[in-house]
Amino acid sequence: MKKQWFIIALVLLVHCLAIPSAVGFAAEKQPTVDNDQIIADCTTAIAENPYDALAYYKRGKAYFVQKQYDLALKDYNRVIAAAYLERGYLYEKEGEADKAIEQYQLSIYNDPTYEVAYDHRGFMYNKTGRYDLAIIDCTKAIELNPKFPAGYLNKGTAYEKQHLYKEAIETYRSMLENVPLEDVHHRDTAIKRIQALGGNV
Repeated sequence: MKKQWFIIALVLLVHCLAIPSAVGFAAEKQPTVDNDQIIADCTTAIAENPYDALAYYKRGKAYFVQKQYDLALKDYNRVIAAAYLERGYLYEKEGEADKAIEQYQLSIYNDPTYEVAYDHRGFMYNKTGRYDLAIIDCTKAIELNPKFPAGYLNKGTAYEKQHLYKEAIETYRSMLENVPLEDVHHRDTAIKRIQALGGNV
């Protein structure tokens, strides 16, 4: 099953990016391309937006041409994981929880460092009443990226659903300690939840 979905993801990737199937070989026939500059530019883009799948793809392609295969594979895996994430989100919007969770699982399988996939699966576990699993996934998302606000909010929600209000408040407070001040929307949400649960900010 994983092999089947892996092939589907690759086909989806090729289709969405409109690239030739022999991308690696095509790239090697373009010696005028400055792959060092591509890597530098894409690394900057990823630093500004860690979820820029196209930047990961372009950087992976440049790494491939330079025969840095381990780095290329890592970037390609993130692109594939992003494709599965989008498929999961689609199923989520269609109300197909189990299919969404399956896609998020495949996203994690391809890139175990992708905090968004853990958070989305945690959200779906919350939605389907599997709160313990939601806490595990959201904890992992936070571990991978302590500045990722959705992980805290979904984890706090899982605690609230189980009437574990002290743990929920602690989770929201931890979010306020770690999420940047510029993220006013998510910080305000955490503050409101703390106050609603009778806690002090």
